[in-house]
Amino acid sequence: MQGRFRRTQHLLNALPVLEASVRLGSFTKAGEHLGLSQPAVSRHIANLEDQLGVQLFTREHNKLTVTRQGRDLANAVSLGLTHIDSAIRKTAGSAGAGGVRLACTQSFANCWLLPRFSRLRQAMGDVQVQLAVSHWLDDIDPDSVDMIAHWRPQGWAGWPREQLFEEATFPVCSPDYLRRNPVLQDASEDPSVLVRPDLLHYEERAMEFAGWPDWFAASGISYTAPDRISRYPSYQFMLQAAADGAGIALAWQHLAADKIASGDLVQIGQCLRRDGAGYFLEYRDSGTASQLPQRLLDWFFAEAGK
Repeated sequence: MQGRFRRTQHLLNALPVLEASVRLGSFTKAGEHLGLSQPAVSRHIANLEDQLGVQLFTREHNKLTVTRQGRDLANAVSLGLTHIDSAIRKTAGSAGAGGVRLACTQSFANCWLLPRFSRLRQAMGDVQVQLAVSHWLDDIDPDSVDMIAHWRPQGWAGWPREQLFEEATFPVCSPDYLRRNPVLQDASEDPSVLVRPDLLHYEERAMEFAGWPDWFAASGISYTAPDRISRYPSYQFMLQAAADGAGIALAWQHLAADKIASGDLVQIGQCLRRDGAGYFLEYRDSGTASQLPQRLLDWFFAEAGK
């Protein structure tokens, strides 16, 4: 058993480099992804080819083409790393036994949960609340958490769920931006004044929540975002850009409420509400452990009621 993985151990540094190179189709991009220089990536691949005695890529001028052997090995590495990553997540999740592990997006964590987190810790007492925060919830393994805050009406993990907020979206801008563009004061009566080149756009992955086309359509206006626009990679960055006077953002009421209350943003235009859409809390319900998520649920709904 001592030598079971002896051959593989010598390849462990190079195998993730191969997987990234095949997936990204470039040694340069693989290096950027892994924090390596392009020559270092080339050396890893060359050493791997020497040790295996097989060509993994063909190189013709500046064109890099993966061979069948290279693709088969990269697919196996990807599958193995996926299993390892899943096991690590489950192991890390089990370390929090006795507490509650909550998954949410960075947008929800920064815009809504962060200002209230001290109250959450106080309400939960000696029960530890661990956060699993990701830019997209697709990157979080449901098996490693007890509760998920998300915007998907049909659910995420197939657990019981309750709606925390109804979806309510409306345009916002900074007070200074509104002073510089007084025509926007008529946006509630004439939404067409908002069809402007400086509308701010969020880089959506899922379309369960309303975007600019939905908001305009509710007012009978057909709108398609231009092909060449700069989309903000995170929702809180887009809100901050609006607060800095960069343009008009479509705000989700409960995530923008603190900036509106502070005067950093002002609402312009009508509020769009869609039945069944909004933020949901989905929770694992398993025996006595369900008492802890219930305490967390009670806190969330008490805060939402405020």
